[in-house]
Amino acid sequence: MSNAIDPVGAAPETRTISFLSLLFGCTAAPIFWMGQLMLGFGVTAHACYPGDQPVVFTKTGALFTALLVFDLVALAACAAGALVSWNAWRQVRQAGAESHTLHTGEGRSRFLAMWGMLSSAWFFLAILFNTIASLVVPSCAF
Repeated sequence: MSNAIDPVGAAPETRTISFLSLLFGCTAAPIFWMGQLMLGFGVTAHACYPGDQPVVFTKTGALFTALLVFDLVALAACAAGALVSWNAWRQVRQAGAESHTLHTGEGRSRFLAMWGMLSSAWFFLAILFNTIASLVVPSCAF
């Protein structure tokens, strides 16, 4: 019975791509999008209403610059996730072309790489539209 169990694991030939790089490609963009939403809402809400009475929030201060920098970092993280996913997808595609078979691990890696590319692209657009809205729409409307 112990001879039937593979000690190496399933699909050892597809171990060229680490699971952590696939995980980064799939989760970097949504995590930074959520961070952008939570940080933007929390900071501007506190800047507009620091007490009982609302104040005028100018888009020229250090707080606005910090929010803009975080938006740019979020866009860069989306691009990095897409690049990592694209690199993983390219490696899996080349390995699949050589073997002419589809192993379990190879299909999973290909799916996660494609998912990372697509989610990074969609969340990049969402972060970009939120960034444009924060530049154009007034933060504190009374």
